[in-house]
Amino acid sequence: MSPSEAARQLGVSIKALRLYERRGLLTPARTSAGYRVYGADAMARAAQIVALRAIGLSVSQIARVLDGDARTVDAALVAHEQALEKEIRRLASTMDKVRALRAPQSAEHAVSFELPWPWAGERFELRDIRPLNYIVGPLGSGKTRFAQRLAESLPGASFLGLERLEGTDPLTALLRGLQAAGPIIVDMVEQGLDRSTQEALIADLRERAQPGVRPLFLMTRSSSILNLAAVGPHEAILYCPPNHSPPLRVAPYPGARGYESVSACLASPEARARLTSVAR
Repeated sequence: MSPSEAARQLGVSIKALRLYERRGLLTPARTSAGYRVYGADAMARAAQIVALRAIGLSVSQIARVLDGDARTVDAALVAHEQALEKEIRRLASTMDKVRALRAPQSAEHAVSFELPWPWAGERFELRDIRPLNYIVGPLGSGKTRFAQRLAESLPGASFLGLERLEGTDPLTALLRGLQAAGPIIVDMVEQGLDRSTQEALIADLRERAQPGVRPLFLMTRSSSILNLAAVGPHEAILYCPPNHSPPLRVAPYPGARGYESVSACLASPEARARLTSVAR
C-alpha cells in the first residue's frame, strides 16, 4: 500500500506514520524509485502501534513495549492501567466538587445528623442531594439504621419499610408508598419484584429524576435496580462500609473510591431471590 492508502486503512494521518518511522517504530519497504510502501508485516506492526496509542501509551512507551518480551508488555499495560485508574479517581472527585458548586446550598439540598449505632455518633453531612439516590452496603453494615436516621433528619421525609409487604402485593405496596409528598427512603426496593418489574420500575424512576423533584432514596442490593453503567448526573450512590467508617458517596466509575465495594454488594434479581430464600 502507498502511505496514503495505509493511513486511510489505519485511521491515522500520513504525518503520524512518518513520526512512527522517525522514532524507529515502523520501517516501510521502498520501491526501486525510493517510494515508501506498506506490506502485510508493516501494516500489522502499524496496527499494533495505533492500538497502543489509542489506549494512551506514548510513543516512547510503545517503543519499549514492541521491543520487549511478553512480561515487559504486561508490566507496561499494568502500569498504564494503574495510571488510568488514578486519573479516573481524580476526575470523579473533581466532578463531585463541580456538581457541589453548581448545586444551590439550601436546606432542601443538604442534611446533617449524628450517625446512629453501629457508628460512634460521628457527624454526617450530605450536600447536593440528588433526585435519585441509592443506599448500598453489605449485611451488617448498618445501612438500614442509616436510612432510618436519614428519614428522621430530612424535613417531611418518610421511611417505607419492609412491613409494607405484609398481606399486600409488593408492587402495589411500593407504588402506594411512593405517592407520599416529601422525600422517601425505601428499604430494599426490589423485595418481592422480579427482574422485569425491577427494570421497568427503575426506568420510570430514572425518567422522573429531574432537578427540583423531591429526592428519593432506594436501599438496594440488586444489579437491576442499581446498574452502575447507567447511573446518570441526577443520581448518587451512598455506600455503608462493613467496618462502620462513615458512609461515603461513590462515583459510578471503575477505579473510583468504593466502586468495587459497591459492585461486590450487588447481585442479579435471581441471585437475590435465592439468597432471600436461604436466609428464611
